[in-house]
Amino acid sequence: MQWARDRTFGGLWLLGIVGPLMMAGGGCSDGSQPASTGYNVLLITTDTTRADRLGSYGYDKPTSPNLDALARDAIRFEFAISTAGLTPIAHASIFTGLNPYLHGVRVMYGSPGHYLSKSTLGMATLLKQKGYATAGFVSAYPASERYGMHWGFDTFENGMKKGTVDMDPSRQTAKGLIFQHGKWADQPKGDAQRRADSTTADALAWLANVKGSFFQWVHYFDPHDPWLIPPKRYLDKFGVKRGAPDEMLTVYDADINYMDFQIGRLLQAYKDRDLYDKTIIIVISDHGQGLEDHDWFRHRLLYREQIHVPLIVRLPNGPHGKIIPDLVRNIDLLPTVCELLGVKLPDDVEGKSLLGLINGAREPPRLAYAEALNTADAHLPKKLPEDQKDLLFCMMDRDWKLIYHKDRPQNSELYDLKNDPKELVNVFGKHPEQTMRLMQALEKSGGLNVRLTGAAPMDEETRRSLEALGYIDGADGG
Repeated sequence: MQWARDRTFGGLWLLGIVGPLMMAGGGCSDGSQPASTGYNVLLITTDTTRADRLGSYGYDKPTSPNLDALARDAIRFEFAISTAGLTPIAHASIFTGLNPYLHGVRVMYGSPGHYLSKSTLGMATLLKQKGYATAGFVSAYPASERYGMHWGFDTFENGMKKGTVDMDPSRQTAKGLIFQHGKWADQPKGDAQRRADSTTADALAWLANVKGSFFQWVHYFDPHDPWLIPPKRYLDKFGVKRGAPDEMLTVYDADINYMDFQIGRLLQAYKDRDLYDKTIIIVISDHGQGLEDHDWFRHRLLYREQIHVPLIVRLPNGPHGKIIPDLVRNIDLLPTVCELLGVKLPDDVEGKSLLGLINGAREPPRLAYAEALNTADAHLPKKLPEDQKDLLFCMMDRDWKLIYHKDRPQNSELYDLKNDPKELVNVFGKHPEQTMRLMQALEKSGGLNVRLTGAAPMDEETRRSLEALGYIDGADGG
């Protein structure tokens, strides 16, 4: 049975926020004016950060004072959903406004696709074409040029030794990425990642010299794993004890707190340079972390703890301390930035601007898509729960969530989010009308079409880097 693709519903928006930004932005949707007088854009992505581990989202431990202060000065989205529980897939959606079946990054490594094409226009490319200086500062291999995350950036810093990287992922070989050299080699277990202090230092150095309007992306990886640890005072603050049963949980909180401190340094630099009120500031996580919910510590799955992410947006002339309860998606960020700055949006973008919701417009509820093509990945962690070793697809709204298991449909899951927000009781088979509604939307999306072309050979550098980060067997198999 086939259905036509859904159309995005339009929503009214008020001029109170959008008007001043677009007038000051010096740009029209046809690109006729330069960006020299425009607002800047700062995008901070906090890897592997669960929404419910931040104070502004209700956590009772002091993990995030700087992000909480930003939330009080900005708009906080209560229910933002990521397209995946894996770093490159989610980031590709943030940059392009596309779900994975359109942007093509669907696995960590394998034949369905694991890097972003240069032809898929993303935020950096669009703003660069508008005249913005663009710079990206990343903290780990999965957010690097190996996955095509560098397209459109004039400056792209990843901590690797300069001059060793072929910037086209399609041409990279086992010797194409030299993570054992440069800044990342200074950290224990750090040959495929670096700590927030190193990334912040690079970001601040660039910020001190930039001229004109700019787009800066800063990616932090600290909460991803317990191996690259923060300074001792952060461990002591959260009672981290080596070998204790809760060691990984307390390290997770300490990592978030250290990352939050570095974010505070970055935001303070914007204030010191009189850029804070001239910049659209967006903070979003790519995905969350299991922390033993649903019997899984890491990510890669589609439960709320993995794909419900924090999202904070501060707009010049925008509201302060506003909370938006509606479901939104990470694919909605690109349309929002483009509408604010008068940048023409690519025709195929599936996301929808958040400005209507920010301005109080009543809009039709959004549906969110997510996927986890676990059995299509080159190396599936052995410790992954057996029932999750499948091609998994999610379609959800604010009240209901379907996780469809393509290879074993009998294992599919349906959750009543109003009465079961932690997704503990599978009611698949008990609410056929909701299952059918979400299943129809899933089939219409085209996401179920997965092209498998056989095993993709993984070069040794990729295997070693992903193993060091726990993505394949070795470490804790996350």
